[in-house]
Amino acid sequence: MKRPLLRKLGDGGALFDPATWQTRILTPAAVVIIEALAEVGEIQCPLPTSRALDYLRTELDIDTDSPEMQQVLRSLQEMGMLGR
Repeated sequence: MKRPLLRKLGDGGALFDPATWQTRILTPAAVVIIEALAEVGEIQCPLPTSRALDYLRTELDIDTDSPEMQQVLRSLQEMGMLGR
C-alpha cells in the first residue's frame, strides 16, 4: 500500500491518498499531527491507533478526545495510516 502524500500549502496542507485518489485539505494543526505521526510510523504502517494516541497525548500533549482530533484520526484511519 502506498502511503498518502503530504504537501504543505501555506500553514495548512493537502493530503493525497494514491489508493483512492482522494485529496483532503488540512488545517495547520492537522499537518503538525500528521508529520509527527509519520515520524513515529516509519517503522510500521499502518501505525496502531493505540500507539498514535499514546504518542499524541504524552509527547505532544494533545487532547485526542476533541472533535477536531477525532476527525483527523478518522481521516488517517480511512487512508490506512492508522490501524483500527
